[in-house]
Amino acid sequence: MEAFLSDQITDSQKAELISYLDTDDEFAASFKELAAACAAAYIPTFEKTREEDFRRIKSRIFSANRVGRVWKYLSIAACAATLLLLGSTIYFSRMSGEPSVAQNRYQAMTISATSGTGTEAVLPDGTKVRLNAESSLRLADDFGTGFRDVTLEGEGYFEVSHDAGRPFRVFAGETCVTVKGTTFNVRSYEDEPEITVSLLEGSVMLSTPSSEATLTPGFCAVVSCGCDDILVETADPSASAWTRGIFVFSDKSIPEILRSVERNYGVHFTYDDNLFGTERFTGNISYNLSIDEILAYVDVDRKYRWTRHDDTIVICKK
Repeated sequence: MEAFLSDQITDSQKAELISYLDTDDEFAASFKELAAACAAAYIPTFEKTREEDFRRIKSRIFSANRVGRVWKYLSIAACAATLLLLGSTIYFSRMSGEPSVAQNRYQAMTISATSGTGTEAVLPDGTKVRLNAESSLRLADDFGTGFRDVTLEGEGYFEVSHDAGRPFRVFAGETCVTVKGTTFNVRSYEDEPEITVSLLEGSVMLSTPSSEATLTPGFCAVVSCGCDDILVETADPSASAWTRGIFVFSDKSIPEILRSVERNYGVHFTYDDNLFGTERFTGNISYNLSIDEILAYVDVDRKYRWTRHDDTIVICKK
């Protein structure tokens, strides 16, 4: 892993590492735990117990009759800490089935933000990434060799480190965004009908199985799910407002607004399908507001009431 993340891994080393992870469940589990322990050692929260935790985990792993194989990768595992992830999840996994687009390679690492959270990370190439709630970013096993490929589910804001020789590619569904160094926002949630790429700085090229388009700053590309056509239009200037802790809605239905609140506050709203009718809403809402304040802000006519039971909020007519 150390050689891999520093772009110095040889083809034979890569093949050997992937072979162990793909064919040996016990090795893969041990490697995952050891890498996570090494990464945690670099997070201040774990400073007091890192040595004790590391010794305990190492002792348990090496107590089995597998010392040679695991020790071979001990120094490699330590490089997991080069991804500084506070409040995010680091894990190793194997792909199954026949993934689409760029997902047919072993995905080496995943960065994720769960419901009610967001996270920031610096990738091995220096690219800065912010993930919105309920989002994940998977790095390809060959990240940095020829291309810097990642797969996004959810919403991410990227400040890509310039490297003319190694384009940075973001795969979202059937859409690929290719850049060499720029700042852009990608929104690709499974429960939303469109993938939207908004360009802030630089230039990006989008491609689907049947279409291509190049964006310049101030424009965005929209790809409807189930359709390969790319629609280029003027970008919403508030596309990245979420990185500043602001919801910005323009002519959105209340259910659309509530879904965004669910993601970012870790709650679930329950209401009748026809409760809100055709009501639409335009405005800005700060993440600093409470759930009650947000609902009161949206309920301009004061015709709804809501009750909360743990993380479930029931909304109905007064």
